[in-house]
Amino acid sequence: MNRTVKSISILPAYRLKAAVALAGAALVSFGLSAARADDLAVWDDQTFEGQSAVIEQLNKEFEAAHPGVTIKRTARTFDDMKLTLKLAVSAGDGPVITKVNQGAGDMGAMVKEGLLLPVDEYIKKYGWDKRQSDSVLARDRWEGAKFGVGKTYGISGLGEIVGLYYNKKILDEAGVALPKTFEELLADLDKLKEKGVAPFMMGSAKQHLALHMIGAIDQAHIDAANRAELDDLIYGKGGSWNTKGNIESAKLVQKWAQGGYFYPGFEGISGDDAVQLFISGQGAFLISGTWYFGDMQNNPDIGFMAIPAPKGISKPMSVGGVDLAWAITSLAKDKAKQDLAGEYIDYMVSEKAAESWAAAGYLPATSLPADAKPKLTPLLTSGIEMWKTLNANDALGHYPDWSSPTMLKTIDDNTPLLLSGKVTPEAFVDAMDKDYQAYLKDKK
Repeated sequence: MNRTVKSISILPAYRLKAAVALAGAALVSFGLSAARADDLAVWDDQTFEGQSAVIEQLNKEFEAAHPGVTIKRTARTFDDMKLTLKLAVSAGDGPVITKVNQGAGDMGAMVKEGLLLPVDEYIKKYGWDKRQSDSVLARDRWEGAKFGVGKTYGISGLGEIVGLYYNKKILDEAGVALPKTFEELLADLDKLKEKGVAPFMMGSAKQHLALHMIGAIDQAHIDAANRAELDDLIYGKGGSWNTKGNIESAKLVQKWAQGGYFYPGFEGISGDDAVQLFISGQGAFLISGTWYFGDMQNNPDIGFMAIPAPKGISKPMSVGGVDLAWAITSLAKDKAKQDLAGEYIDYMVSEKAAESWAAAGYLPATSLPADAKPKLTPLLTSGIEMWKTLNANDALGHYPDWSSPTMLKTIDDNTPLLLSGKVTPEAFVDAMDKDYQAYLKDKK
């Protein structure tokens, strides 16, 4: 699930005549194919200004390396993509290459209907499995209704971690130290509240900040050595969301909402607006993902860290993984079009593309070239170190909404009710589990 929360905006498709000098340089650099005339319809979800600039740069470079190829780009938000992608491909009017949300609701449903093509041939051809770990690629595998196994239907360009953003200036002025444990975080929140500072920035009117908060707190309490239960839930192998850990996380978030730990009026604020308020210095902490690095770097007081684990948890998990996967749709009718799509995706997950993302302040899923020396922002430096630690500890967690086709809607429908006190934590978790058990039943 890509966590992009900008309001819906559709960028116009653009055409760019490749500059001769750039084309020549790019052809030498990429060693790619001879001239051919082709339009390549591509949908992506990089709607933030900084993200969009990187994609447009990469598209220009690809076009320059492929004379005659024109990329027809459409950028859509996560929510807009979710609403329109499957319908557009089904109708034969969608993209040849697209970003698609992993999980049962989107990628799983499209694979089931034959709307996406396997990319295993291109993994082998280009060595994508040498650039990204098998556990990361497994998040794009489907075999019938089974998630995490079988053929691979995509690959991502960016890594994602949900963690704790903090405003160091606000903490220093309140006399609050950065928490090293979850217990210290709880104590910090109380101190901030006593001093009249909003401990957490939150917006629950639209988008998914509450989902990320509940999931991140729950998974910070899971040691990676005990991750099998969560993996089974996400990959549809069975289990239950109705656990003590999930209920306790929901209780804590409801307590914060009801007890004045969130920015006043959060019920009427979108996630997007909450992030902007945080960047402007209106709250001490915010729980969300690394996809905001580009925007957050505008305030040098903002830092990023893992959700501190409770005592006794040595290798806590963090919600995260990778951004929406690049995939080839069934609208790539012939082998030539499919191969061109494979070349495009190869470039989007190349080391060179990773360097461009890092230079712009974003966390690439592919390792940087050995000789790369991009100037990294402090936020990205923190993110890269966390990414290394999580992968070394096998502690990269999951987005809960991946567990069923309808789980995102179930969570989004119920989090405002939980935060307002209209449902109990037990009822909130029960709604998740009912959704999941119904999905398991339908799979049989």
